[in-house]
Amino acid sequence: MGRDEAFRDVFREHYNAVFRYAWRRVGPDAAHDVAAEVFLIAWRRWETVPRLDPLPWLYGVGRGVVLNHLRAQNRGQILEARLMVEPDLPVRDLADGVAARGLVLAAWQSLGGTDREVLALIGWEGLDVATAARVMDCSVPAFTARLYRAKRRLRAALECQDKAAEDTPERVVPARLGLEERCV
Repeated sequence: MGRDEAFRDVFREHYNAVFRYAWRRVGPDAAHDVAAEVFLIAWRRWETVPRLDPLPWLYGVGRGVVLNHLRAQNRGQILEARLMVEPDLPVRDLADGVAARGLVLAAWQSLGGTDREVLALIGWEGLDVATAARVMDCSVPAFTARLYRAKRRLRAALECQDKAAEDTPERVVPARLGLEERCV
């Protein structure tokens, strides 16, 4: 099989996964552009693309493309777009669902970019730890430690959001928690 056919097979097999990866990170407007750039890079660097399992390599390239895209855009708008593509779960009271989503969004935004990426690779992309470590270009133990810390920080941020909502339900909880605003 020639280079053209092999690339075409990789493209057909993995384009949707790369597109969904981009969609969740940059939103619907830029997802096609990010996916196209990932495959352009794959075409240009075809000799470095793993033949057995190219998806983690494509995700790694996608991560770099997404980070470049995010540097050029307003981070807050892009994050909201990523979170809005996830469907709402049915709730008994619409207001409860909106409030809960707002608390989760605020907790998510309070995390650093690496924490969000680590959690997204496991939660959104459904990767196992070893594959996610390859995407992040780190060892499995290092990724496991990052995942543990990211989960711990997200849990703490959610608890802080819950406490803030209970203390002052009429107050809008800040989207980005500064050190002085963290729960004690």
